[in-house]
Amino acid sequence: MQETAQQALESRIESLTEHLSAIRRQMEKLIAENRRMREVVRLAESELRKRRDQVQNLEAELHSVQDGRLEAKARVEHAMEQLDELISEQGEPT
Repeated sequence: MQETAQQALESRIESLTEHLSAIRRQMEKLIAENRRMREVVRLAESELRKRRDQVQNLEAELHSVQDGRLEAKARVEHAMEQLDELISEQGEPT
C-alpha cells in the first residue's frame, strides 16, 4: 500500500509539473504578445504625434493664408475707395 501511495504522489507531482510547464508556456506567449502589442502602441503613438504635428502645421498655414487674404482684401478695398475719390474729384467742376 505504501508503494501505491508513493506512486500516486509521484503521479500527482508529474501531473502538476506538466500543468506548471503548460502555464509557463502560456505565460511566455502572453509576455511575447504583450511586447508585440507595446511595440504596436509605441508605433501608433509615434504616428499619431506625427499626424498631430502635420495638422498643427496645416492649421498654421491656413491661418497665414486667411490673414493674407484679409490683408489683400483690405488693400483692394482701400484702393477702390481711393479710385472712387479720384473719380468723384474728376467729376467735380473746379
